[in-house]
Amino acid sequence: MNKHIFKVFFLLIFIIIFIYFCTGLLKYKEQVQSLTEYSIKEAENVVILTGGSNRIKEGLKLIKNFSKLGSMNIDILISGTGKGFTKSNVNKLLSKNDPLNIFIECCLELDNKSQNTRSNAIETLIWVNKNNIKQLILITSNYHMPRAVLEFKNKMPNLKIIKYPITPEKHNINNWIYSYETFSLILLEYCKFLIAKSRINISKILF
Repeated sequence: MNKHIFKVFFLLIFIIIFIYFCTGLLKYKEQVQSLTEYSIKEAENVVILTGGSNRIKEGLKLIKNFSKLGSMNIDILISGTGKGFTKSNVNKLLSKNDPLNIFIECCLELDNKSQNTRSNAIETLIWVNKNNIKQLILITSNYHMPRAVLEFKNKMPNLKIIKYPITPEKHNINNWIYSYETFSLILLEYCKFLIAKSRINISKILF
């Protein structure tokens, strides 16, 4: 009898945890879906996180709009480029006479130390402090944005972050449940988000 009660108890705990997890996953997907692109009104400092398709190209497109505004008073950081990636790699994405080349030479910094979202935030903090930045546009894939903002806010709680989500070419978040690849992507990213959130909360309690 006691063994039966014990099994029922753990089955109920498992069901509760499973329902909680699934509810959180749905909310995460809805949060990703609700993200909208930044409306260009004025030039801002920009951080582009590498790791997803089209992030750098979309970031350059946004910065090109800043050049139309005639603003050169911005700073740009591409974080997580890896060793061997230089400004010439960025220039190859532009035409020879593209006015954006001026921005690349004067205002762009590359971070080749970051290997994950947490280190993206650490290296960005160094860049933010060096340039006395109070707000920035954060460019990354839409599915990655919640975790990126979580890590950035943990390191820079007073920084104003303007989200600029990039929609991945191969993944339609609206139909995620019908695509194994997209479902797996959202599920994996949600698990990473939960792990990051738990780590941050535990570190706040302990330290």
